[in-house]
Amino acid sequence: MIHFVYAVPPPQVGASVTMLKTYSWLSKAGIHLPHWYRHGWMPGLPNPLQAPWTITKNLFTYLRRYTPVKLYDWDEHGQIQCGPRDIILGHPHSDPQTIIQQTILTSRRCRLKTLIFPMHHAMPTISQFTLPLIEKADKVLGIMGPYWRDLLDQSHFAPWKHKITSLDMAIDVTEYPFVKKQFNPPGRRGYLYIGGNRPEKGCDVLSATMKQLNGFRRGWIGGGEEILNVPRLAHYASLTPQFVSSLANEYDFFVNTSVSDANPTTILEAMAWGFPVACTPQSGYYNMSTVTTLSTTDIEGNAKKLLELQHVPEERLQQMSQEGRRSVETHYTWEHFCSTVWRELEPYALG
Repeated sequence: MIHFVYAVPPPQVGASVTMLKTYSWLSKAGIHLPHWYRHGWMPGLPNPLQAPWTITKNLFTYLRRYTPVKLYDWDEHGQIQCGPRDIILGHPHSDPQTIIQQTILTSRRCRLKTLIFPMHHAMPTISQFTLPLIEKADKVLGIMGPYWRDLLDQSHFAPWKHKITSLDMAIDVTEYPFVKKQFNPPGRRGYLYIGGNRPEKGCDVLSATMKQLNGFRRGWIGGGEEILNVPRLAHYASLTPQFVSSLANEYDFFVNTSVSDANPTTILEAMAWGFPVACTPQSGYYNMSTVTTLSTTDIEGNAKKLLELQHVPEERLQQMSQEGRRSVETHYTWEHFCSTVWRELEPYALG
């Protein structure tokens, strides 16, 4: 049995939304009801589904092909009653009362205690709370780009490097069709950012860079405080093919200036849609022929590189677009992600 602890996607569409609101109300009223998602029932999900819920859905579906799996929401309180042959697979939570903290830190023995979560380490305070859990865990599956993997020795995770297996994030490309099939003329190309405005996202770097590109179209979709010099298009938008096609008419390049970000899914989504990507190594993606590398400190250099993209021939942009799409089709897949997880668990699950 695998006890899988991750963020459970709430129902967002259809009649299941009303039904489960009633279910939740009855639970809060003191009526003891089983957790509706324990055996993998996840109704009313939008398409496309956002991370981290995509991880929950895809990994649960994959693992139960091989062994029984129970699903727990990552902010549940209590402790899992695991047997000596059971496996714990879960995302750390900072609340000491949560089910993952209580289960990982307890002396109760199970077959394997495994953590799985996005790992980055340029802002160590973000993940400081995970260190006692990593100490107690048998394995750690770190969702991270190659940049963070290559620098593990220089991080606060270094003492446990021997426990850590890196995972590349994944998307389902069928949900992100190739829509960027042509580019605007030189000098009229736009820059797009999709993501939140939090410290690790480096939006101050984005703002300073875009200030130097004031004459060009710039846009942003995401939550948080306003980003100066980058007009917000929406706090949230359902990234349907129709909506993204409209973005592709206006914008030509996807820009991300994260300073400490494990493996942003939005970069993979942008590649799948056909947008050439410009991002910092600290976004996790680096040394890739399909990516224009930006800096977290050299604003002038960033502006120069992004300005150069204004004058890249259409044929070369088409090539970059197609190479990015192939990359997510062949490497950043759920089959690759989930099979890597199962390869780490299989000897303990079936042994």
